[in-house]
Amino acid sequence: MALRSIPFARNSSHFIHIQNCLLSVLNDIKRIQGLGAKPLWISCRLNRTGEQDSPVFVGWVEDVEAANVRIAKGHNYAPIEVRFSDTHPSKLYSDCLKAPVGTVVHRDWKAHKADRTSQRVGEKYYSETHRRSVPIKIGNLYVGTLNTAFSGNPAGKERQTKAKLINWAQKPNSRLVKYIRANLAYSGPRHP
Repeated sequence: MALRSIPFARNSSHFIHIQNCLLSVLNDIKRIQGLGAKPLWISCRLNRTGEQDSPVFVGWVEDVEAANVRIAKGHNYAPIEVRFSDTHPSKLYSDCLKAPVGTVVHRDWKAHKADRTSQRVGEKYYSETHRRSVPIKIGNLYVGTLNTAFSGNPAGKERQTKAKLINWAQKPNSRLVKYIRANLAYSGPRHP
């Protein structure tokens, strides 16, 4: 079976599989006891096939309460509707591709400013305050990122949040990693 290039079509079986994995990640994070921070959304970017640092948005799921906030702010379309296949580069994405294995890249939007070309969807749509991003690792390559956003600081349960993200993005037996490895023509830099 031939592997599908990235980007792939919206509403393809690849899109559906990625979305289902992201929904499972969101539910895993929501189940962390005593988290305190509200999980807003989970997204996935993968490198364009044959590229090293060329992000393509391939998935985004949002919590129901976060969707209500987004709509109340006048943003009727979910980010997946506006950002699917978006190739906007970001410093956060590049930072993730340089992070050591097992590292989660943190953003606190009071301390860290989004790069000036950022669309700042999390802030504008959801009043996001914190983000956690981790490189997706397959074999010895970093093929993309898995990202989660919060309203409030998840630092009190950082160990549990990190473990969930690492399991989904870097363990060979995770559903997300297995799906990408078996079905998509992934590429990326060798991990540090």
